[in-house]
Amino acid sequence: MKKILLCLAILLILPAIQVSLHADASGLQQVLRQYYRGDRAGAVAALKSMAPQEPDNAALYYYLGYFEQEMGDYPAARESFRKVYKINPDFLPPVGK
Repeated sequence: MKKILLCLAILLILPAIQVSLHADASGLQQVLRQYYRGDRAGAVAALKSMAPQEPDNAALYYYLGYFEQEMGDYPAARESFRKVYKINPDFLPPVGK
């Protein structure tokens, strides 16, 4: 009986988790498209505005650090990469498709 209740609870919670993760990825995907279309400053500003709502999102800080580094803002990039390490010391950047 306990196993059935546990399975039902997981099945009820799983869709909410998937929607949350999809929304997360969708926001980052939009910022990546913005950056690669040439709006680098806009992408950095977008990530900085997203950061307070997602303080534990290592990928967000990774991309922020990467973009800041590409733009030559090395002190800001270093701080962003430190946040990635603080959030998840084992973080690996996403691999391109």
